[in-house]
Amino acid sequence: MSIVFYNSEYVDSSDVKILPENRSLNYGDGFFETVKIINSNAFNFSVHYLRIIESCSILSLDFNNTEKELTKIIETLIVKNNIINGTVKLHFSRDSKGKYMPFSSEVNLLIITNKGEGFNVVKPVKLCFYTDEIKTKSKLSTIKSCNALVSVLSSIYARGNNFDNAILFNTDDNVIECFNSNIFIVKEDIIYTPPVSDGCVSGTMRGWVLNNETVIEKSLSEKEILNADEIFITNAVSGIIPVKKVEDTEFFSFELSAQLQKVLISQS
Repeated sequence: MSIVFYNSEYVDSSDVKILPENRSLNYGDGFFETVKIINSNAFNFSVHYLRIIESCSILSLDFNNTEKELTKIIETLIVKNNIINGTVKLHFSRDSKGKYMPFSSEVNLLIITNKGEGFNVVKPVKLCFYTDEIKTKSKLSTIKSCNALVSVLSSIYARGNNFDNAILFNTDDNVIECFNSNIFIVKEDIIYTPPVSDGCVSGTMRGWVLNNETVIEKSLSEKEILNADEIFITNAVSGIIPVKKVEDTEFFSFELSAQLQKVLISQS
């Protein structure tokens, strides 16, 4: 068993009791944040914290812990669970009675850790297009909402069709992201990625790439994806993931993705 942080206390994970009226369970009223642990430290946590504050604002949740306070809680869990490399997952849900209309905006916070690996060389992946469901161009689309059914259904579709991940679209038929990653393309040595206003998650690894490379944020079509010179996807856990195939189109350039992942590995 591992130690988790729940209701302001460090408890054994087996002692966590999710009540039947939990709003995240009943209404998807909450969000989550997954942070990479490298050498017993939360990687890129300042960026994660900013997204936590933004997510709370979007969902009208009152969360008053400072970055320093939240970092201390995570550091304590890392020590208690002897985590060197791995992940920490923070679950935020509204702690209130009521049905669709809640009576308060207080937050119930659950934090768990998992052992894992640092950043490693990643094998190129195959992507498919998923069009059965689309995402809206709204603020809710930019956060890691507890309602992640589009990601769940697209992952099932990808697995069933022998792909590793699925590309999602918005209401304008533009490509926005994959089911657990942001997407970047390279064309004639210029890097492009969809803007957050198109409905993609405001990923922390996406932000890391934007801070380390010159990237143009623009809406991307299916045609632009298929005509790219190089494609890679990004997330907080794996880092930079090269793409070798989208549907029937193959890609053979992985130069930039390998270069960026090498930087991440050097920090592991």
